[in-house]
Amino acid sequence: MKKFLVMPILAAMLLAACGGNEVSKEESSGSSTESKETVQKDIEKKDEPTQEELDAKLKKEATDADFVELNVDNPPEGKKVKATGDVSMVSGDGVGSTFTLTTKESDGYGMYTINNFSLTDVQEGDKVTVYGTTAEKADDGSPQINATIIE
Repeated sequence: MKKFLVMPILAAMLLAACGGNEVSKEESSGSSTESKETVQKDIEKKDEPTQEELDAKLKKEATDADFVELNVDNPPEGKKVKATGDVSMVSGDGVGSTFTLTTKESDGYGMYTINNFSLTDVQEGDKVTVYGTTAEKADDGSPQINATIIE
């Protein structure tokens, strides 16, 4: 009689032990897959330039904004430029704000609409240098620069 009671208990324990191993194999293979994906993402991130590298590249490649060249019906879009001048007509704060930048150029003054995509807040009267890319003309007809760096 004891043999009949011991056999089902042993069978249950054996099945429970086998089932536990299968779960851990699935869990370990799942975590292994997750680990491989994490490593792959880390490798991809290392291939991408850092924000500091992108900023340095923009500063190196940017040419001085030329109001005469940019104040045309179809200005070049995406041209990397820099412009230094005085801030006026600030609308909004921080990222997404806009302001007017008045520059002194060899043939007079230029007024640009600046779309602020940097974390820098500007105030009216500030003297700043902006680095960014040109965009289509602003609603008021002025040349527009999407600034990602403001110093």
